[in-house]
Amino acid sequence: MVRRFMVILTCLLIFICFSACTTTPKFNFPQGTRVGIINLLESYATHQNFSSFATKNFTKTYPVDWDMPAYAQGKLKMLLEKDAGFTVVEIKVSDPQTREQLRLSMIEQVILSESKPPKVPPQGARSLDTVSNPHDVQAVIVIGSYSGPSPFKSAEERLKVQGYGLFTRKLFGGIFGGFLSFRKAYAYAQIGVVVFKVRPVIYVGAARTVAKGRPLRPINDFNWEAGLRNLPESELDKAKPHIQKYINDAVDKALRNANLTP
Repeated sequence: MVRRFMVILTCLLIFICFSACTTTPKFNFPQGTRVGIINLLESYATHQNFSSFATKNFTKTYPVDWDMPAYAQGKLKMLLEKDAGFTVVEIKVSDPQTREQLRLSMIEQVILSESKPPKVPPQGARSLDTVSNPHDVQAVIVIGSYSGPSPFKSAEERLKVQGYGLFTRKLFGGIFGGFLSFRKAYAYAQIGVVVFKVRPVIYVGAARTVAKGRPLRPINDFNWEAGLRNLPESELDKAKPHIQKYINDAVDKALRNANLTP
C-alpha cells in the first residue's frame, strides 16, 4: 500500500512539474499599465487563386481603401482603454528590415510554433526590446500577417498563403454558364495577434484569425464572370466585412488569452 502511494505521489509530482514547465505564464496587469501596439499589417489586399491547372494558379495584390491597419488598431485601442483601463502607446516601426524581422520572428514563428508555450526567437526579442524601450511600456502587442498553411487544401496538403483578402478556387468552370461547376470564393485572413511582456521579453498569449477547425467565410454572390486576373473593386469589397470579423475575433481572443481583458 505504501509503495503504491509513493508511485502515485511521484507521478503526481512529475505531472505538476511538467505542467508548470509547459504552461504559459499568466500576468496580472494593473489598470494604467502602458501597453504598446506594433502594427505590421499591410494596407493592400491579396487575391490567391487556385485552379485545376497549375499554370492558372496566381497571387495578385490590390491597393484597397479598407485601411485594415487602422481598423485593427482601433479595435485593440478600444478594448484596452475602455474595458481594461490601460494606457495604449502606438509604437511605429518605420525601418522595413526591422518590420520584416518582427513579422517573421515575433508573429510567424511564434504563431506557427509547435512548442507550448511558443519559443521566442532571441533575435526577434532583441529587436522588440530595442523598439519598445524608449516608450516605457510593460507589454507589447504585435499584429500582422504571416505566411503559412491555410484552411484550404489540395488533396491532403494545406495550401500556403499570406496576408488577407480573397481566395478563389476554380477546379472546373462547368458548362452552360456554370452548370456542374466546382468553384468557390472565400474571404481569408492569415493574421496573428501576439502579446509579450517586455523587459525581459516573455510570450504571454496569442490568437490568429483563421485557425484549424475555424469555419471559413464563403462569398456566395461572387461574380465569376468579372475576370479573375483583374478583379473589380466591387468583387474585392465583398471580402472586407468578413475580414473585419476575423480581426475582431482574433483581437478578442488574444487579449483574453493574455489576461489583458476579462
